[in-house]
Amino acid sequence: MKRHNKILMQAAEDFNIKQGDTESEESYEARIIYSLICRLAYASLWDNLPESTISIQHFQNKVNDLLKIYLEIYPEVKISENLAAEIYDLYLKTGNFYHKAHQISASIFSATEEGNILFLRGVTPSQKTFISGAGFYLSVKNKNFFAESKFKNFVEMFDLQKTLLDFWQEIIYSVDWKETKVFDDAEFLKMSPPFNKGYWQKNPAKDGKISLARIGQFEPKNYYLYKFEGEKFFCSHLSDWLAYNEFFAKTVEYDNFRGGTYRQISCACLTAYESLPPIKFNLDGAVVQLKIEYLPPPAELYLLILYSWAENLQHLPNNFNRIFDTEVFFALKAVFEKIGYTFIETAMKSQDKI
Repeated sequence: MKRHNKILMQAAEDFNIKQGDTESEESYEARIIYSLICRLAYASLWDNLPESTISIQHFQNKVNDLLKIYLEIYPEVKISENLAAEIYDLYLKTGNFYHKAHQISASIFSATEEGNILFLRGVTPSQKTFISGAGFYLSVKNKNFFAESKFKNFVEMFDLQKTLLDFWQEIIYSVDWKETKVFDDAEFLKMSPPFNKGYWQKNPAKDGKISLARIGQFEPKNYYLYKFEGEKFFCSHLSDWLAYNEFFAKTVEYDNFRGGTYRQISCACLTAYESLPPIKFNLDGAVVQLKIEYLPPPAELYLLILYSWAENLQHLPNNFNRIFDTEVFFALKAVFEKIGYTFIETAMKSQDKI
């Protein structure tokens, strides 16, 4: 860091934000500034004491004001103008604050343990905490400082799903198949890679596998399980609550790409047929670079986004290419593997410098 480096160096030390072995100074500065703004913005939830709430506009103004200040000090750093919407969206969808009638308030403090990490929620301004991305954590060595009543089960705390295969079996067990004609104007789930041009196709799979179809131009669309038996087409309508969740829907203010609740079904389906792409990662010293080739459902995706930085903070939202603190990543990796996701470590190429 060339200028005013004491500010960022102190923040990096306080929040345990380390530089990757091949990471550029500009990338490292941007990650520190991002997390520093997140911490200060979250602390603003206590700005209106003794009232327990602040306005959404107050929170977003805080982010915008901080971003303007830091980018004036560090003009070489590039961070998206969408930052306020990004941070608000992350904290709301991961339960870090409550929302009611244009007002928000901090969630009740809670913690959960996984591996060597204590994942934290609802931290007060005076609470010492480390940060990976926008997510708060500490080393498990600090566990004894918190009352046992504050601890939750990890899956419950972040509202994660059951294992992918168990979820799939529950769905197909209760299917009520009906023979019908192939839908007009329907989209059918792609059952094999590549997925980089979308997850849906115009033609159904006729190999006898159970898959997913949908009809409609706008959400909530109608979702169906379907299969072929020879030339006969069978389908079963899925309840709206399985495939669409208003809480995770896109908003007018922020088109965030993360609200595809149907992906809970599609990821389970692809896992059942061994077609879900692994999540790729490579180690760069104190950080891990992650590449997601098929987005998990919203709760899982928001958790990954919360505890990581976009590889390019100039473009937000950015869901597919992320940077994690190494210890935090391996703790989350263990959780996701229990659910049924697979990971594969890839070698870092020389052009992959962050």
